[in-house]
Amino acid sequence: AVEKPVIKDEPKGEKKASKKIKKKSKKRSKSKKSKETVEDTVAKEAASSQKPETDIILPKLTLDN
Repeated sequence: AVEKPVIKDEPKGEKKASKKIKKKSKKRSKSKKSKETVEDTVAKEAASSQKPETDIILPKLTLDN
């Protein structure tokens, strides 16, 4: 029973760490790459933070049109 919470905590910490690393490297590519890539990166970041995709797609479509 003690092992299960430990296993659960580890991936959560790993995910948070990788999120921070990804955001840092993404910020660098954001300033270098085009607007389309930035929007795609924002959508990916929002999706990875477990936000509803429709919430991201709707503003994206309005920006595109």
